[in-house]
Amino acid sequence: MADVSPNWLIASQSARFVLRERTVALLAALFVALVLISAWLGWSATSTVDRIYIDAAAFLKATGQPVPSNPVLDISPLSLMRNMSVYVALIGALSAIVIGNRLVSIDLKAGVLPLIGIRPMRRSAYADGKIAALLGLVLALICVAAVMAVATFLLLPTVSLTGPQWLQLAGFLGVSALYMAFFGLIGLASAAWAKSETVGLLLPVTLWLTLTFILPQLTANLNPTAAINPISALAIPPDTSFFHWAARLLGPLSLADAYKFASANLLDYLPQGMASPSFIPPVANIALATAAAAFVAWRALTGLAMTQGDYDV
Repeated sequence: MADVSPNWLIASQSARFVLRERTVALLAALFVALVLISAWLGWSATSTVDRIYIDAAAFLKATGQPVPSNPVLDISPLSLMRNMSVYVALIGALSAIVIGNRLVSIDLKAGVLPLIGIRPMRRSAYADGKIAALLGLVLALICVAAVMAVATFLLLPTVSLTGPQWLQLAGFLGVSALYMAFFGLIGLASAAWAKSETVGLLLPVTLWLTLTFILPQLTANLNPTAAINPISALAIPPDTSFFHWAARLLGPLSLADAYKFASANLLDYLPQGMASPSFIPPVANIALATAAAAFVAWRALTGLAMTQGDYDV
């Protein structure tokens, strides 16, 4: 039997150890529960409106009055999943940060790096395995969200997606995976560079807070409560020179804004005529940021001292 590659061994063992962590399991369960609630809310609202329309249409037809079109059919069915973008940006991103942090901090706390370092393998194998484990766990969470979204549309008799709309839903899930992976990769890099476990977790969480709440305030005058609402987050910013310049200068750095516009466009609830203020298209912005985060994480992990038994406290 062929030897198993060190990359695969590190990735599989790391994923198993992280999944045993109560904090990781709790956050992952919370993310899955919120995605399930999002799918149920979309299904419930649509079913309720559809039942009301059927009763009203029967009454209007019996009284000889004109029957208007079904309001369920007047909007894109993809917009039913708009709340899922909020849960990805909040709990999904935080879950990815914790997963990335624990993938490294578990090894440091257990003092197993010297044992890994004496193995006859490439120095990059450890970094490759950790990044692969992170991406695999993020994809697992997104796959759960995908199953729930697909089941919701299949259970709604009035709603049916066209081929392009199924592709849009797949595109939204792909962008969501990239967005979560960005924060997870930053969590990996921070855990490898930090001198303590607390700092290793605090730095990516601070970055998440900055991207999610602070930058949208500077680029679009969004209050924190508006930033977590998929509709109000798309409000037009004030027509002042400050917000014009802030959007131009900070737009490419405002990853939460990029995800917001990409999600709204893919799920068909972006208001007509509205576009991202950044000169970089939203999906390209997220992809570039994730690629940069992957490079940073790889450099941090390959630079980790394999003789280190614990954090340098």
